Amino acid sequence: MISEASVRRAINHLGSFGDTDLFPRLPEMRCFLERPGTIAKDCERLNIGQYVPVGVIETLTPKSWLGFRIAHQLTAADNVIYLAALLDCAPNLEAARLPKDENEAFAYRFAVGESPRVFETARGYHQWLAYLSEFGGPENPFAEDRPAIVTDISDFYQRIYFHRIENVLEDAGCPRGPSELVKKIIKTTRARQSYGLPVGSTASRLLAECLLNDTDMLLKNMGAKFTRYVDDFRIAVPAGTEAHSILCRLAEHLMVTEGLSLNVTKTKMTSVKEIRRNSKARLQDVFTTAEMERMQAFITLSYGDDDDPREEDTIANPFISAEFLLQRLDEIGDKKGIDLSVFKAILRALRFLPSIDAVRLLDKHADLLYYVPREFCLALSAASKQEVFASEIVKARVIELLAMPPYSDLAYVRSWLLYLFVDGTLPVNLPDWQSYDFNRSVIERRSNFFFRGLANDRPFFRALKTQVGSLSEWDKPAALMAGMCLPFDEYKHWLADAVRQVTSPFAATYTAWLTDNHGKLRQLLAEPHQPVCTAL
Repeated sequence: MISEASVRRAINHLGSFGDTDLFPRLPEMRCFLERPGTIAKDCERLNIGQYVPVGVIETLTPKSWLGFRIAHQLTAADNVIYLAALLDCAPNLEAARLPKDENEAFAYRFAVGESPRVFETARGYHQWLAYLSEFGGPENPFAEDRPAIVTDISDFYQRIYFHRIENVLEDAGCPRGPSELVKKIIKTTRARQSYGLPVGSTASRLLAECLLNDTDMLLKNMGAKFTRYVDDFRIAVPAGTEAHSILCRLAEHLMVTEGLSLNVTKTKMTSVKEIRRNSKARLQDVFTTAEMERMQAFITLSYGDDDDPREEDTIANPFISAEFLLQRLDEIGDKKGIDLSVFKAILRALRFLPSIDAVRLLDKHADLLYYVPREFCLALSAASKQEVFASEIVKARVIELLAMPPYSDLAYVRSWLLYLFVDGTLPVNLPDWQSYDFNRSVIERRSNFFFRGLANDRPFFRALKTQVGSLSEWDKPAALMAGMCLPFDEYKHWLADAVRQVTSPFAATYTAWLTDNHGKLRQLLAEPHQPVCTAL
């Protein structure tokens, strides 16, 4: 059904880079990392007719200071199947795209091989900005004064029609079995609509790129020099051509053929010169050019890079320090006049540095926790591993923010704040949570299981034994993992009964893995996920 090579590569990728670029990692993903061979055999036996994807966590996430987007997180099982099936289709999909050398379809070019990195390097957003700084080419001394178009597609991922996904997979000659699995997962994910892809996953990025193949060909056949990063277009208007003619044909193609529309507020006429200037100035609202060069020497500001600090990263840097970054944050008056990507860059750099002042970060810049919770919480986690960390002060402030609007209004923000306790950044003390409503969402319910497991709440899990069948398929993996605080014999017999009430195609593999890891809950939740070389 799905090749073993693709299953193993999918697992290695998810272990190295996470299951999404938005949500906290799912602890149960460890089972897949440690049992890739067994999981591959489970996938080989997968029956498309009997396989029922679970569905996704769907929540609103901040996209800009005043904008939002819907984001999705698949279960660990569905994510592995989704990515592995797409990897079996990926060579065909990549072959259908425009050649990469011209940088027209810039982003997410599939990398052939066995590496955990599914996409080629040096094709992130920052590299695209660098390419735009030379956009237009040197062939004409007046080329930079040419008119140009800046535009993007409105709600791209959410508006993709399902029948176009079917067409793309079929036109590329993708293998039938993996294609059917991909379509089934997307249908389940978007059960309430007949359009849209799961937002945030690697598989969706690869598939979405191929959905714009015809659009790329349209612009190329019009003789326009263009480049596209996902749904973000920069088009240089050819001599003797009206800019509105290109824009009209592009808009008509997207509406009629793809069911998509251009974003009116982000569409504008400009010049090649202005595109170059804007790309160079993108991050200079906060840093000088020299400072940005130092930042770039220390971190890579691109989507899809490994976010786990390596040992060589967490050392003092002669060009940049945590104090320098925090001071620069302190100096910013109106943050809302600056692109959010700048603050993501600052927080990402911060967590690779020693001497992070977590209390100062929370006291002066808690507003960023609402807009970029992932980067903010990862910085707090990095601070907790350093010599000086005011654990109780940080804990009290985080619990306070969880109950405070607007933080309490977004499940996405709450997921990251709760994860600070799940992954051991902050200590779990059950009396702190007596008044917290853990029934607000799947995220809260799962966190509650992990909190009680970490607190060794055996009575809670004994009472839960007879209720496993009533739990959702999202809740079951968390409840069964957290229940390993029970004595071994009791836990082993519970799992033997529970496995029959779990619909995942990997239920037997997962419960066997849990049995083998009994008593290691804190370690399983706290240690970074890494692929494991094993024949299991």
